Amino acid sequence: MIVGRVLATGEAVIDITVRGPSGQKAREDAMVDTGFSDHLTLPGWVIEKLGLPLKGEESYVLGDGVRQGTRIYRGEIEWEGGWREVMIVELEHDALFGAGAMMGCNLNIDLIEGGRVEIKPLTSGNV
Repeated sequence: MIVGRVLATGEAVIDITVRGPSGQKAREDAMVDTGFSDHLTLPGWVIEKLGLPLKGEESYVLGDGVRQGTRIYRGEIEWEGGWREVMIVELEHDALFGAGAMMGCNLNIDLIEGGRVEIKPLTSGNV
């Protein structure tokens, strides 16, 4: 289970560990974003630090309606005592943890300042 907290702004945030191919790790606060259909976004400097391999390029419509081309990388996140491969979208803002990463999970948010955020697989080995 991944556990996080709700900020005074109402944003649900989790602490996620990302690992690159040579074992480099970075801990990031990522905002839970069910409107983002892919796995995870990270700023370019974190992607570079981790040495993540490029997978390709995509075009996304951002929350403000602007279409933006960006690069897609492969990385791993710490997940249920192990590591899970995810797609990482390069965007220069705070990290987002999207619905694609939470498929097959239960998301629970106590939507008050300091409230608890929980993401847990519905069944063992799922996702």
